[in-house]
Amino acid sequence: FLHKATDGFNRMSVHKSGAFLQQCFAVHPLCLNVKLVSPPQIVGVLCTNCRMRHRLTLPQVPVCTEASTEPANHELFLLQGCVQSHPHEVRVSMVHIEQSLVEFKCGSCQRTYELDVALFETHQS
Repeated sequence: FLHKATDGFNRMSVHKSGAFLQQCFAVHPLCLNVKLVSPPQIVGVLCTNCRMRHRLTLPQVPVCTEASTEPANHELFLLQGCVQSHPHEVRVSMVHIEQSLVEFKCGSCQRTYELDVALFETHQS
C-alpha cells in the first residue's frame, strides 16, 4: 500500500471513511476485487477502475476467547479459503456504512459472508 515519493516522503493519502468504498461499490461493483484476507482482522479490496485500495479492519477478538469459537473470526477464515481457492469468484455484494457492515459473496460455492467492520480505510495514490 505504500509508495515512495522522490523526496523520500509517502505522498499517498489515506481516508478513514467507508464513503469511498461505498462510492466504488455504487458506481462499479464488479471492479472490486478481494486481494487480501488476513485473519483475524484484515480484508483488503482493490478497485481496478479507480485504483483505490480499501482496507477493512474487523473488531478485535477478546484475548480470553478461543479464536475458533468466534463467529466473525470463523467467517473470516472461511472467506480466506474461498479467496485462496477461487479468487475471481469472490465479490463485494453489499456495503452498508451506517451499520459498519460489508458482505461478500462467493460465486463458486454460493456462500455469503457478512463482516462487521471496525475501521474503513481507503488508500489513494
